[in-house]
Amino acid sequence: MLASDLAKLEQILPDAGVQPAHPMETSRVLVGLMQLARGGWGESPLLPHDNDLVEVISPRVLRNLLSAVQFRDPATMRHSRRVAELGVGVAQTLGWEGKHLQILEVAALLHDIGKIGVPDNILFKPGALNPDEAELMSLHHSIGYDVLQACHVDKEVLNIVGHARDTLGAGGADGRLMAVPMGSRILAVSDAYESLRTDQSYRKGRSHDDAIRVLMSKAGTQFDGNIVSALDRWMRESGHQTPDFEPDSDSGSNDQSAFGCFHSPHAADALQSSTLCHIFSYLYFLESLYDGFYIVDSDLKVVVWNPGIETLLGKSVSEMLYHPWSARELQYADENGNPIDEDKCPLRQVLQTGRAMNIYGQVVTADGQFLNVEIQTVPLLDAQGRLHGVAEILRDRSRVAHKPQDYRDLKLAATRDALTGVANRGELEAQLTLLLAETSRLEWREPFSLIFMDVDHFKQINDNYDHVVGDKVLIEVARLVQRETYSAEIIGRYGGEEFVVLCPETSKEQAVNRANRIRVALSRVKIPDLKGRVVTASFGVTEAVPGDTLESLFRRSDKALYTAKRTGRNRTCSITAEEMAALSAKPAPVIAPKSVDFVMCAGFAACIPLDMVVHKLGGFVRDEHAKIVSVDSNRAVLTSGSAGFFGGWGSTDCSQPVQLEILFGQEQLPKESQGAMSRNGFVQVTAKVTPLGRIRSRDLFDARARRLLKRLCAFFAAELHIN
Repeated sequence: MLASDLAKLEQILPDAGVQPAHPMETSRVLVGLMQLARGGWGESPLLPHDNDLVEVISPRVLRNLLSAVQFRDPATMRHSRRVAELGVGVAQTLGWEGKHLQILEVAALLHDIGKIGVPDNILFKPGALNPDEAELMSLHHSIGYDVLQACHVDKEVLNIVGHARDTLGAGGADGRLMAVPMGSRILAVSDAYESLRTDQSYRKGRSHDDAIRVLMSKAGTQFDGNIVSALDRWMRESGHQTPDFEPDSDSGSNDQSAFGCFHSPHAADALQSSTLCHIFSYLYFLESLYDGFYIVDSDLKVVVWNPGIETLLGKSVSEMLYHPWSARELQYADENGNPIDEDKCPLRQVLQTGRAMNIYGQVVTADGQFLNVEIQTVPLLDAQGRLHGVAEILRDRSRVAHKPQDYRDLKLAATRDALTGVANRGELEAQLTLLLAETSRLEWREPFSLIFMDVDHFKQINDNYDHVVGDKVLIEVARLVQRETYSAEIIGRYGGEEFVVLCPETSKEQAVNRANRIRVALSRVKIPDLKGRVVTASFGVTEAVPGDTLESLFRRSDKALYTAKRTGRNRTCSITAEEMAALSAKPAPVIAPKSVDFVMCAGFAACIPLDMVVHKLGGFVRDEHAKIVSVDSNRAVLTSGSAGFFGGWGSTDCSQPVQLEILFGQEQLPKESQGAMSRNGFVQVTAKVTPLGRIRSRDLFDARARRLLKRLCAFFAAELHIN
């Protein structure tokens, strides 16, 4: 930043003056951001609707931000306003009203404010961006998000803007898959549509029909097809589908929308807008060079928790933003892992001395792991030395070789199913655990349900065609489920041809309706490689209740699913916790596993029909990469893992070979259960694990055998109690 630019910045700080000890550059710039957050600079006339708008964002702050966008690039301002008009129109078509519309409008107006700090040679480049330029440009989303946090906008605005760039079922800042809120879906469609319709330096704008066609081609993966249809309908009804659909740009003070607080910048606004450009430019420096940062204000409340720090520490924005700072949240330690007392942690020391400091140490992530980091702690002082807050900037010392985008891509890939792109089994279980915890924290005020889905006769598809065709079927099924679900659902592949949909704020009855809609839509899909064969699926639905665990929910929905398959397939069945308890009242007692001389035995009651045992066992074999030694009507022998060169056991499951013998008893029907569910009984399963190769440690074998038996129980939707 040039000295002359810093001089301009000092003019907007409170009681600007000369100070012998000049604050460092980070302090100067971020103090300007804090000033903006406290209400903006200059005066702004009050409008009739300001009382409503102030609940979403300070009208003065909104005016300052929009003035800076207009000052930096009028084309971005026109784009943002058109996106806001489109988004509000679509939302009204979908039944939105009141404050929800204003929240969406503000989010649309400000979704591109991060572009304020993009260098001219990239922002105005008359052609496609190269990979490095594209990566820098992509930071504008995170930077705009940082600024909106500092400005204390409504949390729903943050939520909409924060997820607007996520594709359906894509990852959040921490690399985990998540649901995309409805407001974000509307913003994403409106943003893409406006870009397609507008002339760019490297292409002409498309017609309305062409733009809708492009969006529909990506429905279910990148965009919500229902919202694309609503946009098409609203555009035709409003008469805006013609090539020139730009609203009147001179609405002035009579505009009762959130945009009404903006007027074209005057000369007096130029310095403020220029200053904001410098603030945004410096945020680009922080975002691109470091792994994460956060800011606390003078009251020690967290006012910025950027996406990088969310990724680094695994602590979400909702947990940290606007909450009091506490050293317990970060759990500082020195380089050797020795805890640092709160009064000696960097932020406390900076508050006492007023001087920046830099240390190498460790912080604890949300999952309890120690992370080696470099920590820069900077006091945010104005020109007279008054404290406005503290910024703490972190660099992960363990991954200096990775570019930030590469690292985010790797983390996201770890949560996705490689074939279909939806959540994988591990991510489903992680998200369900979070959903259970959040619902419990809210005292179960909102229901949520789980849909378990299985493609009917999928083995026949693989046998009669080939596995390539089978993969195409699974990909098409995943796309259809994404198209047919709404806002908050998370879709994942549980294994093989089984899919799961997590449905927050959804009752069992609503989930059943949703499952039936997917079922009917799937039966109408035409896959050319199947030569006319219709693909159908069966569905099991259950609603979570207090006391549920991940295992109990999967077990219950799995039971409902196999009722649907047992009673004809291509149908939806549901089960409540009470019905499941009645079915489980009479099974044979669980046989506690015991270990005798390197042999571990266990038994459990699998609540599935006998004719489905082979189907479930096949999924277990695939996931474990096991080898089948022998199989007959009531017995299977498998091996899992392989020994090292000298026959010894290694440190991982794949290097610890074992033999697994599984015995299946006859199907037993509960005598006292009533209703349709009572037609399905349970199968008693006994499993025995013995080691292969050379092993001398009983503890090592016991740990390996217990892990294998637990995974076997999970596949059979059974519960194993290991003593």
